[in-house]
Amino acid sequence: MKLKQLALFVTIAEEGQIGRAATRAGMSQPALTKQLKGLEQAVGSPLFERGRSGVELTQAGMLLLARARGILCSADEAQRELAELATGAIGRLRVGAGPTMAEYLLPQVVGGLLSRFPGIELRVMSALNDVLFENLRAGELDLVVSAIPETAPEDFEQELLMHDELVVVANTEHPLLRRSRVRLQDLVEESWVLPPPRVLARQWLNQQFGKQRLQPPRASVEADSEISVLAIVSTTSLLGFQPRSHLPAINTRIRVAELHVPELCWRRPIGVSWRKGAYLPQASRHFTASLRETAARSSGTALRPPPARRRKGSPCPTSARWRDRSSTSRSRSQAPCFEANVPGGSSIFCLESPSCLLTM
Repeated sequence: MKLKQLALFVTIAEEGQIGRAATRAGMSQPALTKQLKGLEQAVGSPLFERGRSGVELTQAGMLLLARARGILCSADEAQRELAELATGAIGRLRVGAGPTMAEYLLPQVVGGLLSRFPGIELRVMSALNDVLFENLRAGELDLVVSAIPETAPEDFEQELLMHDELVVVANTEHPLLRRSRVRLQDLVEESWVLPPPRVLARQWLNQQFGKQRLQPPRASVEADSEISVLAIVSTTSLLGFQPRSHLPAINTRIRVAELHVPELCWRRPIGVSWRKGAYLPQASRHFTASLRETAARSSGTALRPPPARRRKGSPCPTSARWRDRSSTSRSRSQAPCFEANVPGGSSIFCLESPSCLLTM
């Protein structure tokens, strides 16, 4: 059993078709099939069976898939650790960040970090916490900065950094805003735009309704982008559940206001998560130290957005290289960005690209 065979096996499992897997691996179908047969001979069992639209994992294949991902992750970590040991480099760090943290917290952290350690490389993914935790668990990320549950999952270590507050938001013309008092019962018949059910904010919201034996909020729209949620709320009668810190920054552009519902103000814990027993590059220690410093400065106050970007065409005081390693072909022209200005370099950072690499 070879690492190359395991890597190709995982690729086939993810693509579900030999042809697509061969294209992704940059090899011919016969060559890929030969590698798969060699692996099946080594394990003594078929790993795939023909399905309607491609190939499907057998029971042995499903068992091997989880093991193979773990083995490949460990091999990758060993290579990174040995490379850092040999070169003395600070290393490359893969960070996941929730939307609020990516927009309000990360710019301050990254700017300071790059100024002190210009050799560091950061690959950043912005998504909701359910997606981030999946990628962390799969070894695709080293750290995740996001909302955290009260009790950490068994395979994670977590450190609490700070809190922010989530509140109900509505269009500024919504009838409920004219009431002097809004109770939880008043929201039962309302429709909402909410994140997917696996997201902590949605789960907390459902729990509050459940405590009063009320039906959970009816999500007419599910959206995994906080920007999309605010835009939809501003143009419809739907309610949303968003960080209070977003409102001062957007209320001049989007017609959204806080709907005061005492039972639905969540003091959300924000923290950093990593896998138990996983190798963390040297860069992670500097990153988490910078996170703690920034969180301490923000403690007790609303998270503030980074300074406005320089106007188009104005001279940039610094320069740097930015590479988007996204595998998708979707346009990113509307993705929010920030600049991390550092001595000798400036990095443009796209928050909605699934993987951005900042290099100096």
